Amino acid sequence: MVDEMLDRRRQRTRALLHSSFVELLLEQGYESLKIGTVAERANVGRSTFYEHYRTKHDLLRASIAGPFSILADLVCPPISTEAVTVLLRHFRDHQQVARVLLSWPTRPLLGNTLANLIVERLKRRPAGFSRIPLEIIARQIAEAQLSLVEHWVQGRPSLDLEVASDALRRTAVSLAGAYSDTTI
Repeated sequence: MVDEMLDRRRQRTRALLHSSFVELLLEQGYESLKIGTVAERANVGRSTFYEHYRTKHDLLRASIAGPFSILADLVCPPISTEAVTVLLRHFRDHQQVARVLLSWPTRPLLGNTLANLIVERLKRRPAGFSRIPLEIIARQIAEAQLSLVEHWVQGRPSLDLEVASDALRRTAVSLAGAYSDTTI
């Protein structure tokens, strides 16, 4: 019972930190954002922030890990395109936040986070031979995905939702497969 209460308290604190982070991200930008300000906005102490995250980069990574897991899962078919479609709609519905995150200085952090998630998935695939390290393959897939998502969010050029979703899926599968060919 006590563990359940503590777990709910941790979840509530993390939710407050995440929502405060997003609000301040839009108000101040990522570079200006300070941990103390996030903690203050969430109505928690700095020490409470540090119980959950070491840096604002860790908070950002935790904020995007869930949605980016859907993109990372694309390298391990079959994946429901419905999940990708829902994710793209989410990005478009929250395009103000997405635009901030998909630009400098957070774009490299997003790329690293997504690439790390993709590496985890690639390691689960049947072993094939490749002279290229998984980290490089994952980075190429991540950058291709983020580029497509960025254009989807901006709406320039206009791209149908189902086409964008299918393109993300096909690109991930094709790039992952191109490097795991045992005939290389």
